[in-house]
Amino acid sequence: MITLDKLYPMVEPKQGVEAMAFNKAVERVRDEYKQAIEANKIELATLQLELELYNKKARVHQIELQVFNKPSIIDTYA
Repeated sequence: MITLDKLYPMVEPKQGVEAMAFNKAVERVRDEYKQAIEANKIELATLQLELELYNKKARVHQIELQVFNKPSIIDTYA
C-alpha cells in the first residue's frame, strides 16, 4: 500500500536554518540601529554648528548697528 508519506515526503526545517535566518535578521537590525545613532550624532553636530554660526552672524550684525548708529563727534559739534 502506498501512503501519503511515500508520495509526498515531509521535510522538517532544521533548527540551524531558522537560527541562521534569525541571526541575520538580528545583525541587520543592529546595523540599522548603529547607522541611526551615527546619523543622529551628525545631525546634532550640524545643528550645533548652525546655531554657533547664527550667533556669530547676529553678533556681527549687532556690532555693525552700534557702529553706524553711534552719533559721531563731528555731528555733535556741528
